[in-house]
Amino acid sequence: MNQVFIRTAVALAAAAVAQPTLAQAVEDKQLPAIQVQGNREVGTIKLDEASSTASRLGLTVRETPASVEILSKEVMEERGARTFSEALRGASGVTGGGPPSAPTTLVTRGFTALTYLYDGTRSSGAGFVNRVQDTWNYDRIEILKGPASVLYGDGAIGGAINFITKRPDRNNPGTEALLSYGSGGSYRAAVGKGGALGESGAYRFDFSHNDSKVRSIANNGEKLDHFTSGVTFDLSSALKLDLSFDYLRDDNKVYYGTPLIPGALSTQPTGVVSTPDGRVIDRRLTGLNYNVSDQNNSSETLWWRAKLTAQLSPQWTLRNELSINSSDRTFLSSESAVFVAPNLINRDQTLITHDQKSIFNRLDASHVGKIGGLSNRFTIGAEVSKSDFDSMRRFSNGSVATNNALRVNAFSPNIGVYNSDPALMTGAGNRTNVTSDTKTASVFAEDALKLTDAFTLVGGLRHDRINIQRSIRDLNANTFSSFGTTYGSNAVRAGAVYDLSKESTVYAQYTNAATPVGSLFLLSATNSAFPLSRGKQVEVGFKQSLAEKRFEWTAALYQIELGNVLSRDPANPAVTINNGQQSSRGIELSAAWRPTRQLTLAGNVAALRAQFDTLVEAGNVSRVGNVPTNVPERVMNLFATYRLDQLPVEFGGSVNRTGKMYTDTANTIQINGYTTADAWLSYRMKPALLTLRVRNLTDKLYANYGGRSTSQVLLAPGRTVEVTAKFDF
Repeated sequence: MNQVFIRTAVALAAAAVAQPTLAQAVEDKQLPAIQVQGNREVGTIKLDEASSTASRLGLTVRETPASVEILSKEVMEERGARTFSEALRGASGVTGGGPPSAPTTLVTRGFTALTYLYDGTRSSGAGFVNRVQDTWNYDRIEILKGPASVLYGDGAIGGAINFITKRPDRNNPGTEALLSYGSGGSYRAAVGKGGALGESGAYRFDFSHNDSKVRSIANNGEKLDHFTSGVTFDLSSALKLDLSFDYLRDDNKVYYGTPLIPGALSTQPTGVVSTPDGRVIDRRLTGLNYNVSDQNNSSETLWWRAKLTAQLSPQWTLRNELSINSSDRTFLSSESAVFVAPNLINRDQTLITHDQKSIFNRLDASHVGKIGGLSNRFTIGAEVSKSDFDSMRRFSNGSVATNNALRVNAFSPNIGVYNSDPALMTGAGNRTNVTSDTKTASVFAEDALKLTDAFTLVGGLRHDRINIQRSIRDLNANTFSSFGTTYGSNAVRAGAVYDLSKESTVYAQYTNAATPVGSLFLLSATNSAFPLSRGKQVEVGFKQSLAEKRFEWTAALYQIELGNVLSRDPANPAVTINNGQQSSRGIELSAAWRPTRQLTLAGNVAALRAQFDTLVEAGNVSRVGNVPTNVPERVMNLFATYRLDQLPVEFGGSVNRTGKMYTDTANTIQINGYTTADAWLSYRMKPALLTLRVRNLTDKLYANYGGRSTSQVLLAPGRTVEVTAKFDF
């Protein structure tokens, strides 16, 4: 696979280098000086930008009856967001980051069931197949809040997040580069180049290397190599071809959490968590990592994409997108760390491999014109996809003998290496080889009808047909089983947008979604008999721009209900059924303001009430009224920058406040709320922008996610300092 990557990368780089630069093209010609003036970006609202994530109709954020947020590359760079998780934590109501086994596990509007897209193509099995990625390779991240199955199919209860790579642009040639160095020896290096290719083409390639080390936690960090590229050609005046090749390799040292210990045994208790039985996070354990020394959390992914766009007439556009993905992943680790008095840690062992191959094709036709004299846009299309997933799965069995073999001292652990002795993995289900073949066929339609100059109706329909074939070979039980199931799912969007004025808009929307009971790739025979979980949302909102767009703000009120959640039968608690229900209702406010030419302010506030409306667990225990795990009900972000008038210097800072959340459905382990701050200072010295940045300014000790076990939590990194130089040529 590495050889394929190298040959492709070299060919693309050679094609780019062979093209004449802008300076060569103009040679010694004297070009007149041009003074460019414009409004500086002040936030992530961008009401008059089109969002391809929220609709395929070319609607702007203002015209869309939904909450949409856009994180541009400029905003991500200014805020110092190195990875997807860092970028998204600044968005309205978005929290999380996830454990190392699923590093982009985010929470929004009370749900973790989100759809993740790469250049508009969904990532099959989102969650545990997503990887840590550097933001350098991406032009923007678009976030659509609320159920989005009408656009992207199953799984999109909380919303959809689209990561959009930097694309070729022959009218904007240039070269970018970045170097940074920070605490613990962390560093980043990146380069990007784009420009014209021949008479009618363009190219772009970007490469980033990110080697981060978490100084506050031993043996913890990420090493990423990411190459993205694209070429476009105008095959004729009405036909355009866009080709892409991407390569991602990561090799990470990971940490799965710090265990809670009884308060009576703690000599340095902290306020990170609160529990009814008085367990705490002891500061003596906060820098320790109980994962094995030869841990392996790595992946290698190749992604090819081709998009053909035909302008059939001024009104009709035909598009076809083909995507092929191949990915290998390995997880070798000790994930669970449970404290055993007086000074021991019980651990487990896990070895999981993924071999995934996917192919996806979307064909759609769009029309812009009039119906009955009224302006109208509509899109109709179909999608087909196939994903083959093979996995080897090895788990320790948790027996007394195994616990004794894997146990370490809590305060001075000899973490050792992975123990491959089969005796540690006896028992059914602990040594399996599984396969999953998933085929999906979908048809969809969208329409936006302008009844008056101020009033627009926006609607959509989608039908999905999902077929899954699974096999499980249990090496311990010496059994082989195979089964399959087919799901049918319908989704709808019905919305209205009304312009109170040129600057002010109100909207209302109803939409629904469906999601599998568990992961499609790891669907059990029992769960395959259950129907999809069904969700619906009602949302109303307001969007406004004032003072020549120097102030923009949005407000949204919503209610989401998700039914068919797995629960126990109240009449027979030993039997699992799917009659549970989960809901959330809340408000989100976002604003961006430039009160003066030097000062910019942006921020957001999200408040919600998330709960289980119906849920019975083992032992006939009701969780009704409890908050779902890892869902904070209050989140606030504030960003400020100030640029000096006489010097090329800018000061910036941000504050995040995240409220309490729980690591278990019983709501007995509470991760306490926390407030953190970042600060930075930038100096422009052409062609470089130099930035000194301090993250977690006060060195706050806090947890931002529950661990694999309810007996541990994931601590966030402590204070770090970083120096960055960004070059534009």
